[in-house]
Amino acid sequence: MHSQEKPYLTGRTFLFSIHKGEDLLQALQHFCHHNQIRCAAMHGIGAAEKATFAVYDQKAKKYVKLNVDKELEIVSLNGNISIFDDKPIIHCHAAFSDMEGRAYGGHLMAGTKIFSCEVFIQELTGDVKTRKMDKATQLPLWLNPFCIK
Repeated sequence: MHSQEKPYLTGRTFLFSIHKGEDLLQALQHFCHHNQIRCAAMHGIGAAEKATFAVYDQKAKKYVKLNVDKELEIVSLNGNISIFDDKPIIHCHAAFSDMEGRAYGGHLMAGTKIFSCEVFIQELTGDVKTRKMDKATQLPLWLNPFCIK
């Protein structure tokens, strides 16, 4: 396996909180737009009043949305920021747990209402990662993937 790409260097580093009652995905999108972040890695932890996430149905080629309408711990946010249709897109997966320790998770969608959240974003400089709709999966995937030889 190899990559045709040049290495990425770290740019600006952001550590910030998302306020109680805000929509997690919308707050992340607003932050990236306001700070002109076009390529980055992100992580986060916190708590949610309710969560909305999705799992991709590979046969139907569509996301199946799931809602959990109760207090949850945000065990992990893990994702990246890149470009799709000439604007930043956040690709983030979230893991949640409830008061009984049951875990939930998937692709973060609009509708996760924050109780508290701390986010780390590490901007990457170099060639901006760009997404294009992939015909085989019907997902917006990065161009120039790794090659296996």
